[in-house]
Amino acid sequence: MARPSRPLASASRLIALTLLLAIVGAAFGLRAPAADAQEPAANAQPAGQSVNVELILDSSGSMAGPVAPGQPRRIDAAKQVLNEVVEVIPEDRPELNVGFRVFGLGTNTEAGRAESCQTSELRLPIEGVNKEGLRDQVAQYQPAGWTPIALSLQRAAEDFEAFPAEEGVTNAVILVTDGLETCSADVDDQEANNRAACDAAQALADSPGSPTVYVIGLGLNQDELEVTRCIADLTGGQLLGALSVEELRVALFTFLEQVQVVATTGSFEVESIGGLFPAVTLVGGTGATDANPQGEEIRFQIDPATGINRIDDIPVGVYEASFPYPSGEVKTLSINIEANRLTTLRGSILMLPQGTGEIYAIRDQAGVLVWQDQLEQGTKIWVLPDQYSIDILEVVGTPILLYARVQTLPGQTTTIEVFVSG
Repeated sequence: MARPSRPLASASRLIALTLLLAIVGAAFGLRAPAADAQEPAANAQPAGQSVNVELILDSSGSMAGPVAPGQPRRIDAAKQVLNEVVEVIPEDRPELNVGFRVFGLGTNTEAGRAESCQTSELRLPIEGVNKEGLRDQVAQYQPAGWTPIALSLQRAAEDFEAFPAEEGVTNAVILVTDGLETCSADVDDQEANNRAACDAAQALADSPGSPTVYVIGLGLNQDELEVTRCIADLTGGQLLGALSVEELRVALFTFLEQVQVVATTGSFEVESIGGLFPAVTLVGGTGATDANPQGEEIRFQIDPATGINRIDDIPVGVYEASFPYPSGEVKTLSINIEANRLTTLRGSILMLPQGTGEIYAIRDQAGVLVWQDQLEQGTKIWVLPDQYSIDILEVVGTPILLYARVQTLPGQTTTIEVFVSG
């Protein structure tokens, strides 16, 4: 606690200044020191349950075309989003198994049709999470041949034989395709090809694993999407179209979150020390879409008046966090919200000493003005852990403090004590 100064008769009086950093953080119930504290996964499964997912990807020659006019190649869009997926799939969940199947290899020439139509390869079995293997498969993923969707669904039934459908088991296929079935019947009989894909979906639904199929139509028009709807409907899944990288990202992450593979939201809190924390505004944005090239702003607010210092269900991404200091200046920094994690903005308390009416300025290392006023004994300011300079701006009588530099530590109170000897 700061001690009051004694009045001084003249400037010739000896002034002895001692700054004492009193660590009293224990009195304030501190949080763990890590800035990003791992919480129990919100999508974790109870013991004995399992989540088994197979990604089935179209490697047909048409994947070399653009997603839509002015958009990247379909294969490039798919690889970009798949790499993002691999980064966020958790490796520490023993109940999670992710496989990778690719169809339509070979060549998309008429001469190569028969061979390509028999290629649907399980590149990674549905066994654990092999992130290195997934990255390798995404890197090798290239547009090549024809589109044997029905064959791939038939083989997927075999892939799920180790996971019979029962209570506590989630089996799912996420099928990304940019075309319709072209291998089950004569190439000119699209209607028969479409029926074959629907029949294969029904057989998959009736198989022991009975996985739900989520279909993403990449670059498909509305009529083509409707043709693939039976695959989702017959297996109890869903169908989404994607005409841009962002729409593909949204669709893929939506399905992965729905089957409890990844989370797309996280949490944020401001460290409360003795019940003191600032008003913080988080500002981020969604990605651009065809309908909204600029994206949309996302804003969250923490208000100390509510006593609530935490926000949940924040979309992942980098946000700008800002809060005002008593001076009126605003401190701004970047905050990264990660899936299924709690990000904590750590703070410190700076406790001021007694002054004799002079005006002081307190600034952080970046030069942001924290305080510009008289020092009032016992005033507490929530600041970031940093080094702060205290300078006298306006002299009234004989000042008791000319300059000081102090350091604040996470979760602790730094008390400036001024001892005056006469």
